[in-house]
Amino acid sequence: MVISTKQDPWAPYEPTDADPWDLRKVAHLHRRAGFGATWAEIQRDLKAGPAASVDSILRPRPEAGEEQDVHDALRQGVVESRDADRLKAYWLYRILYDPDPLREKVTLFWHGQFATSNRKVQSPALILGQNELLRAHALGEFALMLTAIIADPAMLVWLDGADSRKEQPNENFAREFLELFTLGLGQYTEADIRAAARAFTGWVREPDDRYRGVDHFRHDPSRCDGGVKTFLKQKGPWKAADIVRIVLQQPAAADFLCRKLYRFFVSETEEPSPELLRPLAEELRGQRYSIRHVLGIVLRSRHFYSRAAYRQRIKSPVEFSAGLLRTLEVPRPDVNVLALALRCDHQGQELFYPPNIKGWDGGKSWINSTTVLERGNWVADVVWGNADLGLKPYDPLAWAKQYGIAPTKTAGALLDLMLQGDLDTADRALVLHTGRDGQADSLRKALQLLLHCPEYQLA
Repeated sequence: MVISTKQDPWAPYEPTDADPWDLRKVAHLHRRAGFGATWAEIQRDLKAGPAASVDSILRPRPEAGEEQDVHDALRQGVVESRDADRLKAYWLYRILYDPDPLREKVTLFWHGQFATSNRKVQSPALILGQNELLRAHALGEFALMLTAIIADPAMLVWLDGADSRKEQPNENFAREFLELFTLGLGQYTEADIRAAARAFTGWVREPDDRYRGVDHFRHDPSRCDGGVKTFLKQKGPWKAADIVRIVLQQPAAADFLCRKLYRFFVSETEEPSPELLRPLAEELRGQRYSIRHVLGIVLRSRHFYSRAAYRQRIKSPVEFSAGLLRTLEVPRPDVNVLALALRCDHQGQELFYPPNIKGWDGGKSWINSTTVLERGNWVADVVWGNADLGLKPYDPLAWAKQYGIAPTKTAGALLDLMLQGDLDTADRALVLHTGRDGQADSLRKALQLLLHCPEYQLA
């Protein structure tokens, strides 16, 4: 790995004899830009090189017709059942099998950014609508994302936008819009919150049970405050679109978003310096706040493949649990996404139920005595099966046969797949010794040893 990136950290990484493109870098890319790589993806991208590998992640194949049909059926099932567990299962299914894992990963990022809980919304259909909104705009221009989230029904319920009218503006959404969504503390005043709240007025909620809990929201200009406002030192008859425009004119907006993207995609162990983030923020502003553009720079960069970024994030429960199934290629008929959702809940990340408006803290908060035990339970469920959850034991020999790997070589291949050799000599020897005879149970024991290594907790 590169030891220093003091010179041009965001310049594209180019392999050298001293710093080659290897298993570690390929797997690192897929852990950060998705939920882990399969053996086939590792071998493909090892040959393709860094530039082509990132290009394939940024521009994946389109969703096939049969995949669209499955997603449509799962969505319809959520709406008709009003079942929040089926909503979780729908998204986890996409995380496992969607041909665009980067989009799902960025959607997970936005779910933490615009943290909306069904505890208050009380409508899986509305929460589903927000999830689709975040997915649609995940890699696009941030202004379009903000414009859409302002009018999102789940958000209107969550932060009381539907109850805000010109006679009595509700400041909840305006405050979080500035503090958590765009600028951060210290970049605005209470007067700016009040001005933004006036601009966000005018929404009317129209309940309609005929649509199974999918209430309708319309914007009524007569309830919107169209008067002159002073917002971030600019004066005019500002409406919601003007608030978005003015906010994104502030240098602090790009700095704020890049800092959050850095923590999620690069490293959460050290606070990045303003000097490190400045080039990213300038690119973001210069490219109309295109998320795809700035993530492309990050994923191609020398800094991304440096020691400063490598295994510098603790996997969230979704990354840990779904990533295990995806990387091992557990056969789809053997996967129970409802069981996966339950295990993520127990590990501290209940999708669509963030703990508060700030979302999940992440980092070291993911790891405590309870969650470590729950992570171990999930590993045991996947490796040895769990009849109560409808999970069959994992078949390492079937996986090895698929790739033409001899049974006696399978433990070493699993080590490369799961940890890319990121083990000390003694642990590596123990894993290889445990699986040396190539028997299924021996390989399961070796795999379980790998998955209990502290290194596997790190993305």
